[in-house]
Amino acid sequence: MTYFTKIIVASLLATTCLVGCSATPPIESTTNEAQHFIDFDQCQQAADLIRPVVQKWPGEWKAQFILGKAELCLNNLSEARHALEAANARNPSNMEVVFALADCMQKQKDIPELYLLLRNAGAEFRSAEAYVKLAEIAESVGDMDSQKTALLAAIEMDEGYGMKRIISPYLQMAALQNKLGDQADALRRLRQAYGVNPNDPRVQAELESRGQVLGPTLALPGGI
Repeated sequence: MTYFTKIIVASLLATTCLVGCSATPPIESTTNEAQHFIDFDQCQQAADLIRPVVQKWPGEWKAQFILGKAELCLNNLSEARHALEAANARNPSNMEVVFALADCMQKQKDIPELYLLLRNAGAEFRSAEAYVKLAEIAESVGDMDSQKTALLAAIEMDEGYGMKRIISPYLQMAALQNKLGDQADALRRLRQAYGVNPNDPRVQAELESRGQVLGPTLALPGGI
């Protein structure tokens, strides 16, 4: 190799190095690192780290999701919503994305779109958790009708074959019925929650506060 050839090769290698040094970092490792920053409330560092990935690969739903969470943490709501909507469009069955987008919409006080998002997620992906989330938000804005409708949907959804049974809709419905003055139905919902999980201390405490004796005969089957 001649002297001039060596110079040309060295120049090409240096150019390659410069291009490599300025390239967008790898997707998976960068999203993981950005999530680590978010976990420790270092949201600005997370946003700065993941943003170049999103700019280069806007179709990467996880990168959009991480950016959305970082911007939400920073209260940059428009930027957060844009990223989270992009993530949801590419992976609509991921409830973490749905719930983060719902949180953003709630902060923006866009309740109609928030309701639509969670209702669609609950119905399309048979997610009792989406209906429970909707009920929690409805409660926070004093919308008891929507809260009750969402809880009934969650209870009906949760009793399906192969579904993971959860007690939260029963507990929330008991609290709502108690607020509405229907003590009989509140007790019935608590007994159903006890039937789903008799070892849950919240259920046990609520039943005992009503003078109920815990045991197998107290449990009721789930459902509407």
